[in-house]
Amino acid sequence: MKTQTHKLYRIFFLTTMVLTLASCEYAGIGIEFGNGTNSYRECTDYLCSRTWVEEWYDEYDTYYYQELRFYPDNTGTDYLYQEDRYGNRNESTMHFGWDWWNVSYTSIRIDYRNGYSYMDNIQMGGNQLNCLFDNYPAYFTGK
Repeated sequence: MKTQTHKLYRIFFLTTMVLTLASCEYAGIGIEFGNGTNSYRECTDYLCSRTWVEEWYDEYDTYYYQELRFYPDNTGTDYLYQEDRYGNRNESTMHFGWDWWNVSYTSIRIDYRNGYSYMDNIQMGGNQLNCLFDNYPAYFTGK
């Protein structure tokens, strides 16, 4: 009887361990236990749901207009228009690859052909995407 009870405890313990470890998610840095949220899908859907637009002037009075478009297949486009105070204009469109750079979905690494850019401290909501784009504050609005 004692042996049979001991076997039941072992089976219960092993079953518990298997179920516990099966709910773990590998996050790239150690193991993160799943919390049952759909954060990746929700953040990606929101990011890819619109074109993100920002306008600003630099210290030389050059006007900039930027449109970022993210796609669910981890590609995107970056359109940049600039006009200096003398009326000289320049337009460019760059294609990039992107991916979430951390497990809390507040940082994105953008892979341009000539190097990487980073969007850190991302705050999304209310048709706004605020972040540090290569360490400069950026305030994008959904279009």
